[in-house]
This record gives sequence, C-alpha cells and structure tokens, in this order.
Amino acid sequence: MPEIPTTIKQVALGDQVADELRRMIITGRYAPGDSLVEGHLAERFDLSRGPIRDALKTLAAEGLIDTNRRSATVVGLSAADIDELFSLREAMETLALRIALDTDRPRLAAELEQTLKAMRTAARTRDAESYTAADLRFHSVFYSTAGHRRLADVWAQYRPTIEMLLLASNERYDDLGPSVAAHELLARLVATGEPDAVAAELHAHLDNARLRLREPFARRTADPG
Repeated sequence: MPEIPTTIKQVALGDQVADELRRMIITGRYAPGDSLVEGHLAERFDLSRGPIRDALKTLAAEGLIDTNRRSATVVGLSAADIDELFSLREAMETLALRIALDTDRPRLAAELEQTLKAMRTAARTRDAESYTAADLRFHSVFYSTAGHRRLADVWAQYRPTIEMLLLASNERYDDLGPSVAAHELLARLVATGEPDAVAAELHAHLDNARLRLREPFARRTADPG
C-alpha cells in the first residue's frame, strides 16, 4: 500500500483536532477569552504544531476563535451568534431547496427518504451521534441536488459548527421521534407540495431548531457563573 503523503496526514489530523476543540468551545469547556496556545495544544494532543495550526485556522474561519501569530483567543458562541448562523442557514437552504426542486424533484425526494431511514434507525437506538450525522445529510441533499457549487462551499464552511450544536442538543434528548416527524413532514412536502409551502415549512423547521439550540447559550449569558 502506498504511503499517505505527510501533508494529507496533517490535514486529517488537523480536522480531528478542530473537531475536538470545536466540541469543547461549543459545550463551554473553553470559555470566551480563554487562550489556545499552539505549543500547549501540541503537547496535549501529542502532535507537531502543523496540525494544530491547521485546526486553529479552521476554527478562526468559522468565527469560533481569534488568532495571532502563536496563540488564539476563544470567541465562542452567544445566543446572538446562533440567530446569525440560522438566518444565514435559512437563506442558503431556501435558495438551495428552490433550485433543487426545479432541477430534479424526484431525485431530491428519493435521497431525502434514504436519509430518513438512517434517522429513524438512529432515533430508535437512541444514537445521538448517528442521528445528528443523518440529520445533516438530510439537509445537505438540498445542496447536492441543486448542484450550486459556491452555495455548497459556504454550507461546508459552517456545517461543522451547526453539526456540533445539533449533537450537543440531541444528546440531551431521550426521544428523537419528534425530530424525525418534523423531517418526514418536510420530505413529504418536498415530494408533493408547492415551492412556497415547502419554503414555509423549512422556515418553521429551522426556526424551531434555532430556538432549541440557542437556549443553553442564552442561559450562559443570563448566568455567567
């Protein structure tokens, strides 16, 4: 088997470090104002500074940290940030969904049903991580069917933050059935409904998610201790 180039290995390691740091920031283990120093992180993860630097660049692009030459400061997320993320998400998904409906509604409906199967299984087994991954695949189908590369690129930039927010929320729920039902309704409208009805349901769907995800951050602001 050919050896994996070092640069590819570093990118993969950087992604793994970014995933872990993202989780710690979103769950509050790293608070706004905390410093992330390359050298300390390299020791903690037992890695060279290359993957650490890559991870910090990723998190800076997502708006979770501010960086300078050798360290970074945690910005974190607030309730207002969640509102901003979801206003952007709704604008992107509404556009992607409208394009996808015009491009290939049968393919869109079929692929949504495939992801729903994974969501139902994960909900039945109370597997929050698998459920969250399937949930994001459901919404990503809008972009893949639309075939709008630049729109998909913006979604890819913010998808990891949204996925971690959803995972943290889903881990708090014993019953993911209501979430499955909400996605099933949206999928039925995609298959049979008018574009305006689909857009209205998508708005309600995402606004409900926004309110649910922002609640812990609003509590942190109200009770910083």
